[in-house]
Amino acid sequence: MQKPKLNYLLGLVLAATTWAGAVSNAQQQADNQAAAAGQATTNNVLAEAPDQVTNAAPSAASGETSGEQGWERGNPLVVIGHDVELKAGDSAEAVVVIGGSAKIYGKVHDAAVVIFGNLEVEGEVGDAAVAVMGNIKLGPNARIRNAAVAVGGTVDADKSAKMGQPPVMVDFPDWIKAWFKHCLLKLRPLAPQVGWVWVIAGVIFLLYLIVAALFPRPVEISVSELSRRPATTFLVGLLAKILAPLVIIILAATVIGAIVVPFVIAALILCALVGKVALLQWLGFKLGRHFGTEGLRNPLLALFLGALVLTVFYIVPVVGFLVFAITAVWGLGAGVTAAFGAFRKELPEKPAEPATSAPMPMQGSPGLGEGQGIAAGGMSGSPGFLEPSPSSFSGTGASEGGTATMTAPAAAPLVMPDTLTYPKGGFWERMAAGFLDFVLVTVIGALAHPIWPLIALAYFTGLWAWKGTTIGGIVLGLKVVRHDGGHVSFLVALVRALAAAFSMIVLFLGFLWIAWDSEKQGWHDKIAGTVVLKLPRGTPLLLF
Repeated sequence: MQKPKLNYLLGLVLAATTWAGAVSNAQQQADNQAAAAGQATTNNVLAEAPDQVTNAAPSAASGETSGEQGWERGNPLVVIGHDVELKAGDSAEAVVVIGGSAKIYGKVHDAAVVIFGNLEVEGEVGDAAVAVMGNIKLGPNARIRNAAVAVGGTVDADKSAKMGQPPVMVDFPDWIKAWFKHCLLKLRPLAPQVGWVWVIAGVIFLLYLIVAALFPRPVEISVSELSRRPATTFLVGLLAKILAPLVIIILAATVIGAIVVPFVIAALILCALVGKVALLQWLGFKLGRHFGTEGLRNPLLALFLGALVLTVFYIVPVVGFLVFAITAVWGLGAGVTAAFGAFRKELPEKPAEPATSAPMPMQGSPGLGEGQGIAAGGMSGSPGFLEPSPSSFSGTGASEGGTATMTAPAAAPLVMPDTLTYPKGGFWERMAAGFLDFVLVTVIGALAHPIWPLIALAYFTGLWAWKGTTIGGIVLGLKVVRHDGGHVSFLVALVRALAAAFSMIVLFLGFLWIAWDSEKQGWHDKIAGTVVLKLPRGTPLLLF
């Protein structure tokens, strides 16, 4: 039973290869037609000599002559879109019909394949007779060297028909046949004749309602992006469709990347769902404004109206498939654009320069009144940390019965740690920097596969201890410091790198912790006592 299935597959391959051969032999077929005209004249002559006709009969039966249609052994018969009939006495290398039926009364030296049609054989087929989504009928004079294979149909063979192997029938349930006939062949997602596709459509719409209820803010942002930049969102969706498989293949080729792949796929699915809901609402809002209906300003009603409009388009043949493809790309683009827009909004503005303290006036300087001066040596200590001395007190002494007064020293400049000067890095920018580092480490680790974990450990530990950042951190303007604002030592960097591996192993929960932590710290930050700061844009590596 394996050989008929193999022949069926070979028949499908033959359908493509013979079509290319038919195109390349177009000129040769034209020559054959001219030869057929000459052969017709010869037949008229032979008709006047019965003995010569008898001598020519074996040659025609062997396929060496072209017969009435002029099909020689080297030329396959390939037809698309209409029926074909190979008459008795005609022969062809192979017969391939797509979108039509075939009747074989002559001889086919190789296989006869019919796709989306029926095959009737009253002649000879040198290999297999295959019908895809159609039936096969074998008459009493049918001779099939191999087997008759019907995929999605039946084989009706006369008792006198001869086959090299028993017939093979691969049938499908009626609901698949109905979908294939009314949806797939007509290029539309929905069809009134197929009931189960409407059940799936209802489940999908229910999913859209759940997404609209759980993520109202992302949907609103996506609707805004569609309103402001409709063309851009479509191009972003098209780009995401093209690049997403490449990124997934690259990630799956690595050990760590294989763990990231499910999260990337989940993020794309979520963006597609949110974007599709936003697209439906956007269509509903557009129609509401066009007809001046105030009630359609409600997002839920707009969602219903947008879904109804798309459903009508989905029923139309060919147009339904085009609309489905366009809206799928457009919805994904809206979701991805909204996600990147939220990421940009999360980026902090460049912090203002800290105010510098005015220089401390000394004794005798203008603006100091009597009793406010500070005697030489009245203040001791470094400029950044001053202590008052006894001579800083002036006025009427206590021995003279006067009231002692203390002159307040000038405010010393406040030295603030980095944690109080710059904002903390957000979740998305840290994930973007981590992705850049991951790609870089993966490329380097591919050259030394057995020791790539050590390379990754050395990369992060060394750069954190040296500059407090990585290559990805430089691109995104991020820097790692201790919680007190101090520089990251080698030991702290090593502990943070090992703890980052732990944050990744536990389904990346340690990294996701950054999104909702008030200090924007992951587990590895809390373990190592570090924070990630967002530095002013354009800070080069040498200044980190």
